Amino acid sequence: MSNTPTITFSESNKGKRVLICDGFAYHLNKSCAKVKYRRCENRLCAAIIHTDINDQFKLRKGDHSSHLSSPEHIELLKFKSNIKQRIIAEATTVSRIYDEELAKAQLSQTALSIVQSAQDTKSSLNRIRRRETPVLPKSCHFDIPTLYA
Repeated sequence: MSNTPTITFSESNKGKRVLICDGFAYHLNKSCAKVKYRRCENRLCAAIIHTDINDQFKLRKGDHSSHLSSPEHIELLKFKSNIKQRIIAEATTVSRIYDEELAKAQLSQTALSIVQSAQDTKSSLNRIRRRETPVLPKSCHFDIPTLYA
Protein backbone atom coordinates (compact mmCIF):
# COMPACT_ATOMS: atom_id res chain seq x y z
CA MET A 1 0.00 0.00 0.00
CA SER A 2 1.46 3.27 -1.12
CA ASN A 3 1.40 6.25 1.21
CA THR A 4 1.80 8.73 -1.66
CA PRO A 5 -0.47 11.77 -1.25
CA THR A 6 -2.51 13.17 -4.11
CA ILE A 7 -1.09 16.43 -5.37
CA THR A 8 -2.64 18.99 -7.70
CA PHE A 9 -1.49 22.34 -9.01
CA SER A 10 -3.03 25.77 -9.19
CA GLU A 11 -1.81 29.28 -9.93
CA SER A 12 -0.86 31.89 -7.35
CA ASN A 13 -1.79 35.57 -7.51
CA LYS A 14 1.59 36.24 -9.12
CA GLY A 15 1.18 33.59 -11.81
CA LYS A 16 3.44 30.97 -10.19
CA ARG A 17 2.50 27.30 -9.86
CA VAL A 18 1.31 26.29 -6.41
CA LEU A 19 1.33 22.65 -5.29
CA ILE A 20 -1.77 21.62 -3.33
CA CYS A 21 -1.54 18.59 -1.05
CA ASP A 22 -4.00 17.55 1.69
CA GLY A 23 -5.58 21.01 1.88
CA PHE A 24 -2.28 22.89 2.18
CA ALA A 25 -0.57 25.02 -0.47
CA TYR A 26 3.17 24.83 -1.14
CA HIS A 27 5.27 27.39 -3.03
CA LEU A 28 8.48 26.63 -4.92
CA ASN A 29 11.44 27.34 -2.65
CA LYS A 30 14.33 26.03 -4.75
CA SER A 31 14.75 24.09 -7.98
CA CYS A 32 17.76 21.91 -8.77
CA ALA A 33 18.61 19.61 -11.66
CA LYS A 34 16.68 16.63 -10.24
CA VAL A 35 14.53 17.93 -7.36
CA LYS A 36 12.14 20.81 -6.67
CA TYR A 37 11.90 21.90 -3.05
CA ARG A 38 8.57 23.38 -1.97
CA ARG A 39 7.63 24.94 1.38
CA CYS A 40 4.28 25.60 2.99
CA GLU A 41 2.87 28.97 2.02
CA ASN A 42 2.54 29.88 5.71
CA ARG A 43 5.97 31.33 6.54
CA LEU A 44 5.83 30.13 10.15
CA CYS A 45 5.26 26.51 9.09
CA ALA A 46 8.22 24.15 8.63
CA ALA A 47 6.47 21.61 6.36
CA ILE A 48 8.20 20.92 3.03
CA ILE A 49 7.61 18.66 0.04
CA HIS A 50 10.18 17.42 -2.46
CA THR A 51 9.13 16.58 -6.02
CA ASP A 52 11.16 15.46 -8.99
CA ILE A 53 11.61 17.71 -12.00
CA ASN A 54 8.36 16.31 -13.52
CA ASP A 55 6.41 17.25 -10.35
CA GLN A 56 6.06 13.67 -9.10
CA PHE A 57 5.96 13.35 -5.30
CA LYS A 58 9.19 12.19 -3.63
CA LEU A 59 9.24 13.19 0.05
CA ARG A 60 7.34 15.10 2.71
CA LYS A 61 8.91 16.46 5.91
CA GLY A 62 7.44 18.32 8.85
CA ASP A 63 3.86 18.87 9.89
CA HIS A 64 1.43 21.74 9.98
CA SER A 65 1.16 22.02 13.75
CA SER A 66 1.28 25.83 13.69
CA HIS A 67 -1.84 26.30 11.51
CA LEU A 68 -4.93 24.57 10.11
CA SER A 69 -5.65 23.72 6.50
CA SER A 70 -7.72 26.23 4.57
CA PRO A 71 -9.87 24.56 1.91
CA GLU A 72 -11.55 27.91 1.21
CA HIS A 73 -8.20 29.41 0.26
CA ILE A 74 -7.61 26.52 -2.16
CA GLU A 75 -11.07 27.02 -3.68
CA LEU A 76 -10.36 30.70 -4.22
CA LEU A 77 -6.96 29.97 -5.82
CA LYS A 78 -8.64 27.70 -8.38
CA PHE A 79 -11.47 30.20 -8.89
CA LYS A 80 -9.07 33.08 -9.58
CA SER A 81 -6.96 30.91 -11.87
CA ASN A 82 -10.01 30.00 -13.99
CA ILE A 83 -11.03 33.65 -14.25
CA LYS A 84 -7.54 34.75 -15.33
CA GLN A 85 -7.39 32.06 -18.02
CA ARG A 86 -10.74 33.16 -19.44
CA ILE A 87 -9.79 36.86 -19.26
CA ILE A 88 -6.75 36.15 -21.43
CA ALA A 89 -8.54 33.82 -23.87
CA GLU A 90 -11.87 35.63 -24.39
CA ALA A 91 -12.97 39.14 -25.35
CA THR A 92 -16.10 39.02 -23.14
CA THR A 93 -16.47 41.72 -20.49
CA VAL A 94 -14.67 41.18 -17.20
CA SER A 95 -17.80 41.41 -15.06
CA ARG A 96 -19.65 38.84 -17.18
CA ILE A 97 -16.74 36.36 -17.01
CA TYR A 98 -16.51 36.90 -13.25
CA ASP A 99 -20.25 36.29 -12.73
CA GLU A 100 -20.26 33.17 -14.95
CA GLU A 101 -17.25 31.67 -13.17
CA LEU A 102 -18.74 32.49 -9.76
CA ALA A 103 -21.93 30.62 -10.69
CA LYS A 104 -19.97 27.71 -12.17
CA ALA A 105 -17.53 27.35 -9.25
CA GLN A 106 -20.14 26.34 -6.63
CA LEU A 107 -18.06 27.73 -3.79
CA SER A 108 -18.77 26.89 -0.16
CA GLN A 109 -20.55 29.43 2.06
CA THR A 110 -17.27 30.34 3.76
CA ALA A 111 -15.50 30.88 0.44
CA LEU A 112 -18.41 33.00 -0.83
CA SER A 113 -18.11 35.24 2.20
CA ILE A 114 -14.37 35.71 1.55
CA VAL A 115 -14.42 36.21 -2.23
CA GLN A 116 -14.18 39.77 -3.53
CA SER A 117 -16.96 41.32 -5.57
CA ALA A 118 -16.67 41.79 -9.33
CA GLN A 119 -16.26 45.54 -8.86
CA ASP A 120 -13.31 45.07 -6.49
CA THR A 121 -11.43 42.78 -8.87
CA LYS A 122 -12.25 44.66 -12.06
CA SER A 123 -9.12 46.84 -12.19
CA SER A 124 -6.68 43.97 -11.60
CA LEU A 125 -8.43 41.74 -14.14
CA ASN A 126 -8.45 44.56 -16.71
CA ARG A 127 -4.71 44.99 -16.10
CA ILE A 128 -4.18 41.29 -16.91
CA ARG A 129 -6.16 41.71 -20.13
CA ARG A 130 -4.23 44.87 -21.12
CA ARG A 131 -0.92 43.03 -20.70
CA GLU A 132 -2.06 40.41 -23.23
CA THR A 133 -3.64 42.85 -25.71
CA PRO A 134 -1.33 43.71 -28.61
CA VAL A 135 -0.13 47.32 -28.88
CA LEU A 136 -1.66 49.61 -31.49
CA PRO A 137 0.26 49.62 -34.77
CA LYS A 138 2.39 52.62 -35.77
CA SER A 139 1.86 52.06 -39.50
CA CYS A 140 -1.00 50.91 -41.71
CA HIS A 141 0.69 47.57 -42.47
CA PHE A 142 -0.21 45.08 -39.75
CA ASP A 143 -1.83 41.70 -39.12
CA ILE A 144 -5.01 41.44 -37.06
CA PRO A 145 -4.75 38.57 -34.54
CA THR A 146 -7.38 35.85 -34.99
CA LEU A 147 -8.76 36.54 -31.51
CA TYR A 148 -9.84 40.05 -32.61
CA ALA A 149 -10.74 39.31 -36.24
